[in-house]
Amino acid sequence: MDLGAIAAFVSAAEGGNFTVAATKLGISASGVSKAVSRLENEMHVRLFNRSTRSLSLTADGVALYQRCRQILNDLDDAKLAMSQSQSAPRGRLRVSMPSAFGRSQVIPAVSEFMREYPLVRVDASVTDRYVDVVEEGFDVIVRIGDLPDTRMVARSLGVTRFVVAASPHYLQQQPRPEKPEDLRHHNCVSFISPQTRRITDWIFLQNEQRIVHIPVGTLSLDDGNAMVAAAISHFGIIYCQNYLIESAVKEGKLERILSDIMTPEKPVVVMYPQNRHLSPKVRVFVDFMFDYFASSNK
Repeated sequence: MDLGAIAAFVSAAEGGNFTVAATKLGISASGVSKAVSRLENEMHVRLFNRSTRSLSLTADGVALYQRCRQILNDLDDAKLAMSQSQSAPRGRLRVSMPSAFGRSQVIPAVSEFMREYPLVRVDASVTDRYVDVVEEGFDVIVRIGDLPDTRMVARSLGVTRFVVAASPHYLQQQPRPEKPEDLRHHNCVSFISPQTRRITDWIFLQNEQRIVHIPVGTLSLDDGNAMVAAAISHFGIIYCQNYLIESAVKEGKLERILSDIMTPEKPVVVMYPQNRHLSPKVRVFVDFMFDYFASSNK
């Protein structure tokens, strides 16, 4: 099969007409048309519905486009592997991360990464919204929780676990909870999911049973850091992921409670698109993050 004809066909399919494809390939529009015709003759199918202004793929054209696009991607990957096999990681690396975890855990890791790889420029998006990695052009994303996406390769960085905490001052004023049922007698700061706008239940795992506590209190928030601030201000008891309160616990501003009772955990993963050759900058970033969090979790 003629690779030139394949390139002409793919460019015409993506550009919507022969002129756009010709500009991209640096040949004439008639050259693109003839190349596509050669491919149609070779395949014995009609690939485009043609009009005076535009092209649209036939059903056979759609099927062949997907195969041809993958062929060209594989060739690009092979060229990239050869050209970059000996090169140092460099260039722009687009990374997406969740907001609270990103600020407290990922950004410090990124800072160390950039000191080790000074030729890499990191553009980070710190957001809790769903990110379509392929469509939005991200190289790597760090996420918490199960995010099934067949287009992605995921590598585990560890887990986060929910914890219950309050300020020492608050606990001096109220009987300290000894079991989940005791939380009914406390002012519990609720977390409202930004996605569903519903209050999140507090889940405990005890004696192979799942205990659900519906928090009741006078304050509800949709931001984890704001919940921590409320607890530090002696407002009540919070239920949040452990990384949010690490520094406050070390500084004595918060105390963990019910720590002998298990709570659900969520995986932390670093992900990148599959079926593509990993550029040096992506490869070293993924490896660095894995090593960084592995040493942090010891």
